[in-house]
Amino acid sequence: MTIEYKTKPPGHILLATDLGARCDRALDRSIQLAQVWQAKLTLVHAFEAEYDFSDQPRWRHPEDPALAVQAALEEELGTMVLPGVSARVVKGKPAEVVLKVTEEEQADLILTGIKRDGAFEKALLGDTVTELARSSNVPVLIVKKRVRTPYRKIVVATDLSEISRPALARALDLFGPDNIVLFHAAYAHFASRMDDRTGYESELRVDAIQNCKDFIAQVAGDVVAAQMEVLVEYGEPDLLLEKYVLDHNVDLVVVATKGRSGLLGALLGSVATRILDTVPCDVLIARS
Repeated sequence: MTIEYKTKPPGHILLATDLGARCDRALDRSIQLAQVWQAKLTLVHAFEAEYDFSDQPRWRHPEDPALAVQAALEEELGTMVLPGVSARVVKGKPAEVVLKVTEEEQADLILTGIKRDGAFEKALLGDTVTELARSSNVPVLIVKKRVRTPYRKIVVATDLSEISRPALARALDLFGPDNIVLFHAAYAHFASRMDDRTGYESELRVDAIQNCKDFIAQVAGDVVAAQMEVLVEYGEPDLLLEKYVLDHNVDLVVVATKGRSGLLGALLGSVATRILDTVPCDVLIARS
């Protein structure tokens, strides 16, 4: 199976926001990407309960409570100069609203923020993020880091399976091949029994790197395969990746999902779930 590598940036991105501080970083990243791609940006806020304006003067009562939220969204954008910005406020469950608006607007990418543990700044996945990762047909970008620069160091995590191909294809679609590293965590069978373990692993690494190059070529062609950096290491993928992200100032990790069925662990795969939880940088989830 060859996945089409479009080489075309998104024309429309969507930010799912709850108007809280948890989405400030996602808002900044959505503006940065919209400017780079010259893409439309739609901010979406879902509300489940009616807003009570009974303690406000009459002139502050909007005809529709959603108008107050709409005004707050527009205020968040400030004076940003973008080719097309809109805000939509819809009553309903957040994940359902975001997915519905994504389809209606034909958006190419969803951005969202995460909850944080104030004491340790640990990223905590909420129900909405989990459901978006589980159900979205377009990539979901989970923003953890403050926006200081464009994404300069991007790592695509792969096990070289069919399921992991969309991660590479979508990363190339969005950001091109120049700043992407293909990261493959391999397991050296019988290495512990070898007298020359280092030599054995080195020999296997040569084959694994070639497999990675073949994998890239199947997704994006020989030209991209020749220029893209490949990294093969031995060990647990999530632990290796966490260390690599920290040691090399990685901005974004890309992983693939398995589609919708069962629990999140089954959807993203246990390794991908741990990656999503442990790496301190932004994570892009591409559904297979």
